[in-house]
Amino acid sequence: MNLKPEIVARFDELQSIREHLHAHPEVGLETVETAAFVKAKLDSFGISYEDIGVNSLLAKVDGRGPGKTVAFRADMDGLETSEETELPYQSKTKGRMHACGHDGHTTTLLAFARYLADHHDFDGTVLLLFQSGEEGFGGALKIIEDRLFEKHDIDFMFGLHNWPGYAEDQIIVHSGTCMASEDRFELTIRGKSGHASVPHLCVEPFAAVADFIKGAQTVIPRNISAHDKAVISITQVHGGSAYNIIPDEVVIRGNVRTADGDVQDRIEASLGKMAEGVSAMYGVQASFNYHRQHPVLTNTMPEPAVRAATRVVGKENVLTHELPAMGSEDYAFFMQHTKGCFVWVGNGKTSPVIHSSKYDFNDQVILVGASFFAELLEEVLPQS
Repeated sequence: MNLKPEIVARFDELQSIREHLHAHPEVGLETVETAAFVKAKLDSFGISYEDIGVNSLLAKVDGRGPGKTVAFRADMDGLETSEETELPYQSKTKGRMHACGHDGHTTTLLAFARYLADHHDFDGTVLLLFQSGEEGFGGALKIIEDRLFEKHDIDFMFGLHNWPGYAEDQIIVHSGTCMASEDRFELTIRGKSGHASVPHLCVEPFAAVADFIKGAQTVIPRNISAHDKAVISITQVHGGSAYNIIPDEVVIRGNVRTADGDVQDRIEASLGKMAEGVSAMYGVQASFNYHRQHPVLTNTMPEPAVRAATRVVGKENVLTHELPAMGSEDYAFFMQHTKGCFVWVGNGKTSPVIHSSKYDFNDQVILVGASFFAELLEEVLPQS
């Protein structure tokens, strides 16, 4: 690999930073101490920053003269998961851990920040976005609502995520769709409660519930082409309180993933019609709500990412034909406002999967990721 020597030379320091972050996870938008830690590091690098969104921050490095603006993003939040790694630096907060590698992503962006402190030989501006609340808390939207794109004329934006199952010297670059959308739905079925011995005097909701659940499994094969990627999962059913009482109300919740916006539209419409249908068939009231949590993450600038990755890990280790993931990323919201690319960096072929209580970030990714960002900078901003 062709890693930046200046970044490699600081590996021990970077590893110490990552282990500190891993031991002190914060969840959602409550990344107060994490943001303070990042600020202290940026202060020591001589890099200015501003608060943005909710407990997120945006650092700024100006080059030698005017030019385009490129942003790089890392997420900072952990998960509500109990760690089972028994590592010497495992989480000190019960029920919370960095099970997705955001500790490593934050360290990677800090490594790049330290590199930039000594390398101003480019025309333009570099923004470093340290984001809270990626794990379903709307952190990206909070930043956008705080006028990121009005305050800064961002020409390009790049990000990365570690990816278990690939070697740490592999970088995966998708052209077009990289990660799926995430939608959440809730259907409330209301009938009329009563004693289980006299169902004819009640309006029993469970028949409608059963038909909706069964019907949801047919939406994809009957409405979506086999060439399109989509998943519908029923994840919760709540209703009833006793063996001998027919309840008034049952709530069904579920999750939808797609790799195409048009498919997303068709699934939402199909589930809505199904809710109307079971309501009419069984004489129940149906209240259906469909929420689009994350859009499809679409890469619009894979070419510079491929070239930069090739210089870091070699052409044979840049994978460009991998299938999109059905997981989602709120980085997708940023891609609705500017051009850019989001890549995966291998976390090791035997790495536990993300969101596992046994997961740990591979520190080699810090060196690969920060070197990749440095090479990307050379791709998009003129160098001396």
